Amino acid sequence: DAGGFLALIGPNGSGKSTLLKAVAGILPAASGSVRVQGVDTTTRELSWRATKIAYLGADIRAEFPMTAFEAVLLGRSSAGGSFFRLASAADLARVEETMRLCHCWDLRSRELAKLSGGERQLVALARALAQGAKILLLDEALSRMDLHHQAAMGRLLSGLCRDQGYAVILVAHDLNLAAEWASSALLLREGRRVGFGPLREVLTEKALGLLYPGAPLSVVPHPQSGAPRVFFRG
Repeated sequence: DAGGFLALIGPNGSGKSTLLKAVAGILPAASGSVRVQGVDTTTRELSWRATKIAYLGADIRAEFPMTAFEAVLLGRSSAGGSFFRLASAADLARVEETMRLCHCWDLRSRELAKLSGGERQLVALARALAQGAKILLLDEALSRMDLHHQAAMGRLLSGLCRDQGYAVILVAHDLNLAAEWASSALLLREGRRVGFGPLREVLTEKALGLLYPGAPLSVVPHPQSGAPRVFFRG
């Protein structure tokens, strides 16, 4: 739903990335359908999908030299017109706005290939926001950021959901990171649903025992936020 923040949780090979790419239309769904606002996405052109859904992988790369600013500007190609159209003043303003939101405006003139992994992830998130889609699919898209930027981007995404009706699905192996921001969770193992619902009800020691058999994990509430915190037992 608009305003929802869903954490997609499970071990390696459980199908998290495959599911996310099927929702984005990058991979065909083996069965069922994907609907956005009641519309089957397979019946609509890619340009329509790009106005609704933005997918971010773990890294952003370019096959030819470009600056961080130019990489974010590519996100505006979904706003209409030719891919090679001249950027409008509104496009340029939106790129600056999103780069400032994502703490990467200072990187605007640097070549994308020379940025660190965490810096490229900030640029990728700025590009997704510049795209204008309000469904954000984040596949380990914050994993290379330092703690400061992870926290800042988590607050940004939570605020976009709360105040502007964005919907976010986040794949993250860091359960504590996901638990701090997400309102709900889908737990997957071997392509099957193990749990789904409000995160604080779903992320339990019993459920984690099903996801990660043999891992001695404890779940306790954070003393301030109340969000579940996962720890290894000695």
